[in-house]
Amino acid sequence: MRIRLLLPVLFSLFTARAALAQAAPAFDHVNGTVVVFNSDSPESKEIAEYYIKARGIAPGNQVGLRCPLTETITREVYTTQIEGPLRAAFSSRGWWRTQKVANEGNLAVLTSVRVLVIIKGIPLRISEQSHGKDPKTGQPIAPQPLEINAASVDSEFACFGILDRKIDGPIKNLYFTNPEPFWKTPLTPLFLTGRIDGPDKATAIRLIDDAIAVEKAGGLYGKAYIDLAQKNDGGYKQGEDWIRNCAALCIAKGIPVAVDHAAPTFPKGYPMKDAALYFGWYTEHVDGPFLSPSFRFARGAVACHIHSFSASTLTNPNSYWSAPLLARGAAFTPGNVWEPYLSMCTFLDVMTDRLLAGWMVSEAAWCATPAMSWMNTMLGDPLYRPFPVTTSGDRKKSADYRALRLAAQRWSAAGDRDALIKNLQEAGSSLKSGSIYEFLAERAQTGKPGAAAREAAPWLKLAETAYKDPADQLRIALTRAGTLRRDGDPKAAARVLEEAATKFARIPESEAARIYLKQLREQP
Repeated sequence: MRIRLLLPVLFSLFTARAALAQAAPAFDHVNGTVVVFNSDSPESKEIAEYYIKARGIAPGNQVGLRCPLTETITREVYTTQIEGPLRAAFSSRGWWRTQKVANEGNLAVLTSVRVLVIIKGIPLRISEQSHGKDPKTGQPIAPQPLEINAASVDSEFACFGILDRKIDGPIKNLYFTNPEPFWKTPLTPLFLTGRIDGPDKATAIRLIDDAIAVEKAGGLYGKAYIDLAQKNDGGYKQGEDWIRNCAALCIAKGIPVAVDHAAPTFPKGYPMKDAALYFGWYTEHVDGPFLSPSFRFARGAVACHIHSFSASTLTNPNSYWSAPLLARGAAFTPGNVWEPYLSMCTFLDVMTDRLLAGWMVSEAAWCATPAMSWMNTMLGDPLYRPFPVTTSGDRKKSADYRALRLAAQRWSAAGDRDALIKNLQEAGSSLKSGSIYEFLAERAQTGKPGAAAREAAPWLKLAETAYKDPADQLRIALTRAGTLRRDGDPKAAARVLEEAATKFARIPESEAARIYLKQLREQP
């Protein structure tokens, strides 16, 4: 069939373009990365050494700090035991040159280091320091929301080349929404950070192994799961828009997307197979399909859940969101250690745009974060590049996901809708791929209010036939019910859910159908 000739041609075309795109010098991660660990923790030192060897970092590019092993420290401890010694190491080892700049104070004006890797054992967050007492009342001064001096250690590291900065409130991230990769910018006082951490040592080591393995295999492949919360009023709309935009970005790049349009999170049991990307909100603690003991993300997954305190602790695999996502196999997640306010969280759509352009996770995440010296932390190997520009590895592995990605680049970018659909339909038939048909179903219904069910139906039928795993077939039924529900036909949606709950009653994932049905019946 035509697709058998088409795919090799696409691979050759894509590789040639990628080679041209990467002709420019790349970031020197060997000498431009410094690894920071807790020298009072043998485990922290061991993880640091493992990372240095795995990534080929210059052996001398490590700094051991004697500091508490607690997650939360005071500002004084941070200044005297972490920031001060680290700055001293940068000066004594010639990693930077600082000087006083008019109207700016003391800054790092020249540096050979652009990335700081923070190893498990370095404290996570800095508690609020007293603002003194009101001279009139003698009462403690309560700071305004943007005058809080609590912060994440990582966010302080990101701007620690600004030696004279204030500690009350955030400072503007000058790299925010920059179109250039970080190593090309002249922002010498700023650094990219990433934290190798998690509930246990095994999780931290896996973050390293998974990032490198996925890069060697040619990049991250799988599905994107998008969990909207229907928070479209007031300030919440911004977060909803980020997540909605992430879905559109994934579809444009040929990544299959499953979108939960219901207000609650994905229900428990939802068949979240091949989860390479996850974007959701808005619950305090991990729930839904992530509670299943058997759930695992695809290797190298990027998982993001917006919550004010998502990363307030990394020691408990079941508390908040960041630690649970890492414990369940994610390789990277941005989080918040204290309340950041939504407008100063990481903009997930900006981050996704940069990731899909081939950036490192640390570049993409910090480029998407408006503030530094604030509450944000980036959890994972900062050098990890989930979507490298070049494609390598076994082409037969994830063949359908690769076909989607390449087809999107060839025809979607050119605006040739008919050619895209025709060639993907042929690919779906040749590869017997439910994922390709599922992608076409989501693409067909996007932006079709009132007609989602009709537009998606033929593709969902093909997907259901192509899939052999009952859990995949169930997901297609749940998607069909969702399109009917959005089109204003709750009775038809309920019938689909009832049939699915009965047909797939023997698999644990059927719980998702029953939960959706209960939600539907409880609606006014």
